[in-house]
Parts: sequence; structure tokens; C-alpha cells
Amino acid sequence: MTTLSFGNFFKRILVGTAFNRYRQVFDRAGYAIMLVDNATNHFIKANRAASELFGYTEDEFRKMTPLELSTETCEEPTRSGEKTEESLIMPARRKDGKIITIKVQTSFLEKFRISLISDVTEEYRIRRALELNEERLREAQRIGRFGWWEYRPETNRYIGSEEISRIYNDELSGHSLTYHDIVAYTHPEDRSYFINALEDALEKKKESYSLTYRIITPNGHVKAIAVNSNVKYDENGRLLYRYGTCQDITETQKIMDDLIAARRQAEESDRLKTTFLANFSHEIRTPLNAMLGFLNILTSLDTTEKEKEEMVRLIEINSQRLLRLINDMIDMSRIESNTMEIKYTNIEINGFVNSMVSSFNHELEASGKKDLRLVPVVDKTKTAVYQYIDELRLSQIFSNLISNAIKFTDQGEIKYGYRISRSDNRYSIVYFVIDNGQGIRLDRLDDIFQPFVQYWNKDTPKVQGAGLGLAICKRLAELMKGRIWVESQPGKGSSFLFSFNTPVMIE
Repeated sequence: MTTLSFGNFFKRILVGTAFNRYRQVFDRAGYAIMLVDNATNHFIKANRAASELFGYTEDEFRKMTPLELSTETCEEPTRSGEKTEESLIMPARRKDGKIITIKVQTSFLEKFRISLISDVTEEYRIRRALELNEERLREAQRIGRFGWWEYRPETNRYIGSEEISRIYNDELSGHSLTYHDIVAYTHPEDRSYFINALEDALEKKKESYSLTYRIITPNGHVKAIAVNSNVKYDENGRLLYRYGTCQDITETQKIMDDLIAARRQAEESDRLKTTFLANFSHEIRTPLNAMLGFLNILTSLDTTEKEKEEMVRLIEINSQRLLRLINDMIDMSRIESNTMEIKYTNIEINGFVNSMVSSFNHELEASGKKDLRLVPVVDKTKTAVYQYIDELRLSQIFSNLISNAIKFTDQGEIKYGYRISRSDNRYSIVYFVIDNGQGIRLDRLDDIFQPFVQYWNKDTPKVQGAGLGLAICKRLAELMKGRIWVESQPGKGSSFLFSFNTPVMIE
């Protein structure tokens, strides 16, 4: 038996005596069949299914061309070269104006062409809906940074969506990963956790499990991922396959870590402020109570002149202490509210350093530490050294640092002053306050410049203060385009150094 092509079959219908034989098949076919004259591009014939599909009678079809059914401007199909058949899906317009989607299979013969047409409107709608859903799913995966995966033990390979490839490495798109690949990508610090958690889930025949761990991609990026898995076993408990989702939660994890850090910082800040308020109230009450007590003694009739002089001296010391506490609070408030005003002027540094000796000696005498002395250090080789700086704030930094040094040093020397360096024809100054006191533990060096933080050695008595001095020094240095840092050894002393990125002139 000879098999006829679509075109040759209908050639038999229309040519010769075969027409009558196949006429009934032509008219009763379930598909729309239409014949078009190649010379005129008019329909020659259309079967009953074509009339039902488009709503036109056979006589109406004979007056029409295929273009009149189309919703788009296009050229009439023509036979070119060796082309004998053509298939396409396109929109078409019925007589009642309704737009449908049709599939057209056309065979080209010498004088005419034959088209087999079927209505695929619903099929096309479903297919487009599926394609749209798949597109939306891919986009959702991309936005949510998650993809699906499946693992089968017989192949030892993971297959997954495009997003899985992007999570691990863009270059892996279109490739599958083995179990050993997944283990190799796992962060070394999380590898044991990943292997043990997976083995535990399979050993206990868990039907689902969730893991959160880190991976390192070939380009060195560290990512945090969340894996959710379902597990299928056969009736004997043998693993059939695992499947689930994998999500890149790097950014989410970072946000969570930042929130946790911010919460801890806020809690620590609240704790420090609470401690500060308690300390500050104590620091205020102590000099006030002392002053009130000394005033009562002064008013006593039994007080000698020598005792009165001592009481006046003590009242003055406590007044200065109280005034410093209040000024520190005011200064910190101004700094935190960005209302602290910096007034730059050219000051002569040698004279500035030497002028502070008398005021600090007075403070040293008040401390009662007779074996401790202050040593100013200046560059005596220079006639004059100038820096463009706020003299008041520079004095405030020195004052806080020297006062601290006096508190934490019992004997020896406290050196304060500056040293000059030159680089690229530009002078710079590093100021310092150096003591040989109790020093600071290395693990506390980062904390001492924080507000409300007080430091003292547990083996020595607690010193007075509200914990604002060093914090003020740091803020003032930063406001004046500078920085402050500390070098210290427990039991050997501390060196506080600070500098400013402002012009220095030498004479």
C-alpha cells in the first residue's frame, strides 16, 4: 500500500475521477480544509468544518482571500524553492468578529495550495498561561533568590532550576552538581554541621528537614543559604530521592545580624547610661556634701585659723571638681547635639605647653601625690611653632588626659607636650601625655573612649569620675579634623597621643 502525503492526498480529491470518491471525506472531515488558487489567491473550496469554524458559506469563501481572515498584515504564502509544506500558529478573525487562534498546515501544489486548519484557541491559551506562570515562577525565584532542586542517589547528582546555579556559581548554569560538589562548596566551618545534619536526617528516616549554613562560591563569595528538603523512601526504607528549595539569605542574615548587634548596642548603651547616672549623682553629691560639711566647720566658733584655711582649700578643690563634672556634661551634650563650636586660630605651641605647668601643678598638689611630678616637653630647637587649632579645645584635651594621668599614677613622671615630624615638605605635630602608672589591659583599649565607661585596675582603689573625659577627648579630636589613640602596658603606664590635620608653621 502506497502512503500519500497531505498535498498528494488532496490532489487526488480535486484532480480527475478521484474527486467523487473522496468528496464525502472532504466534506465530513473534522478539520477545516481550504483550497486556495495560487494565481488569484482566492479560496477555491472550503469544507463544512471551515464554514463552521469561520462562519462563512462556501460561496462567501470563493469571493475572499486568506488575508481577509487574518488579523495581521502579512504577505500571502507562496511556494519558493523546494518548500512544499508550511505550518504555523496565528490569530484569525471569524465572520462575527471573534478572534481565535488557529493552526494552519499548508501543502503547496502546482496550481493551488491546501490548508488544514484547526482551532487551537483553548490549547494556546492554556499553553500561554503555563508559560506565563513559569515566567512568573522564574522571576519570583530570582527576586526571592530561591530555587528548586532534586537529588537521586542512583546518579549521585543534584539537578535544579537556574536560580540554584546562580546561588552557587553563574558558570554552573545547565550543569548538575554531585554530592561531593555540594560538600566542597560548603564553608569549612559549617561542613561538619552540614554532613552530620544530613546523615542524621537520613538515619532517622525524616520525611523533611531544614538546614541553614554558609557556602563559598568559586569566585570566593561567602553566602548564607537556607535549605528545605522533603525525602521519599520506598516500602523498605530505602532512599528514593530528595527534593526541596534552596534560598540565598545572605542579605537577610546580614540584616538580622545588624539588628542583633544594634539591639545589643542599645542594651549596652542603656546599661552604661544607667550606670553613669548612678555614678554621676554620686560624684555630684560627694563634693557637695564635703563642701557643706566644711562650711559647717568654718562657722564653728571652735575652728582655728589654720583649720579655716584648710577648710577653704578643700572647699575650693571640691568646687573645682563639681564644676568639671558639670562642664563635662554640658560639653558632651553639645557634642552629641552637634552644637559644639570650633574656633580656629594660630597658636604658638611652645608657649601654650609651658603655660599649663602652673595650673596642673596646682591639681597635682591637690592630689597629695608628693612623689609625682609633671614634665612639659617642647622642641627647644625651634624659635616658634604654630598650629591652626582651637586653643580652648586643645587645652581641654590636655586637661582631661593629664587629670586622668594624675589619678592613675602614684609616683614618677607625667610627660606632656609634642613632637614634630616632617614629610613631603610638610610639618605635622603629634601631642602626647605619657605616664608610668597602672596601665590599661589590651582588651579594654577599644572601650575607654566610649561615653560612660570608667576604667580602673581591680587591684587598686576606684578613682573618681563620671566616665566622660576620654569620650570628650575623642569627640573633640574628631571635630578638629584629628584623631586620638592610646598605647599601654599594664603595670608600666600609658601613652595617649593625638594629632590634627591642620596647618603647622615653624620659625
